[in-house]
Amino acid sequence: MTTAPLSRRDLDFLLHEWLDVTSLTERKRFAEHSRETFDAVLDLSADIAVKHFAPHNKKADANEPHMRADGTVEMIPEVGEALKVFADAGLVAGQFDESLGGMQLPAVLARA
Repeated sequence: MTTAPLSRRDLDFLLHEWLDVTSLTERKRFAEHSRETFDAVLDLSADIAVKHFAPHNKKADANEPHMRADGTVEMIPEVGEALKVFADAGLVAGQFDESLGGMQLPAVLARA
């Protein structure tokens, strides 16, 4: 069984207690968010990390991506599949404006 890459308790402490990210919802740009929406993004990210990235970490480390002469990147198929799940969940564009298909997440949350 794969475990979470980072203690959720530690992450909650850093984001909510130390950095007080929920206070960002007082800004117009993030007003539609709440601690619940931030936590939902963190839960989704952790779920994708555990289910789609962690199972092939060792294989990916042993077969690092590299650039071909034609400019394309060669990597194990599992990485591409996991990145597709990540993108389909909207996480690649998490910081983008809603008008561009993003979630207008604060940078600190998108990075977390």
